Amino acid sequence: LQEIAEHGKTDRALQQAKEVAESASLAKSRFLANMSHELRTPLNSIIGYAQISERDPDAPPRLRSQLEVIRKSGEHLLTLADDILDIARIEAGKFRLQPREVELPELLTQLVNMFRPQAADKGIGFEYQVKGDLANHVRIDGKRLSQILINLLGNAIKFTAAGEVVLTVDCTRETTLFSVKDTGPGIATSDIERIFQPFQRTNVGVAGTGLGLTIARLLAELMGGELSVQSTPGAGSSFQLRVLMPEVREPRATKAIMPEVIGYR
Repeated sequence: LQEIAEHGKTDRALQQAKEVAESASLAKSRFLANMSHELRTPLNSIIGYAQISERDPDAPPRLRSQLEVIRKSGEHLLTLADDILDIARIEAGKFRLQPREVELPELLTQLVNMFRPQAADKGIGFEYQVKGDLANHVRIDGKRLSQILINLLGNAIKFTAAGEVVLTVDCTRETTLFSVKDTGPGIATSDIERIFQPFQRTNVGVAGTGLGLTIARLLAELMGGELSVQSTPGAGSSFQLRVLMPEVREPRATKAIMPEVIGYR
């Protein structure tokens, strides 16, 4: 009876500790969500006025360059605010994927066209390769898939000073492997997991300085997939996203113009 009584006390203490932890986590998520929301309004104003001033034909070149710095800094902060909001929603269990019918070749072509000029500006190569049969239509949250690939490709080009970046899509039935390989400085083995933590910097300071990779891994896990990396210091890195994408064999004849509207057909 004494042991049962002691177990009861322990269970009550554990339950109380659990409730305190959940309450603290909920308070943190609410704070992050509110902070992200409050930051968006002034940041949008800063970015908007910077864009308007940049287009002013009477603005001197020196002022244009300063306005460009202001605009890019504001856009970076806005991206961080969005990432913080996504993390808060995921931790609060309120983040929902929206899988829809997606034209996969078109989505990938848009990404390639987005990053190929950036690679050319840096003087590095950019290759796009497809292995296997690429499905024309798949069912997945295209916005979030693009978000992951944009982060991986953006990092690869940003930290590659010479050589090339290669995007490979390997299709095996309904499992698709996206690989982003670069010839950058690489990542030490001790830093592999750190780069997926928020605001962590590697020893050489080339990756993991924000929330992008954190969000990318969380999104990959929500999709039922995985995001991993293989890297050799001095020889580059290879990020691999493996995700299940069911093929849509009978796609709709017309695209939904406003799929977000409830009740839309």
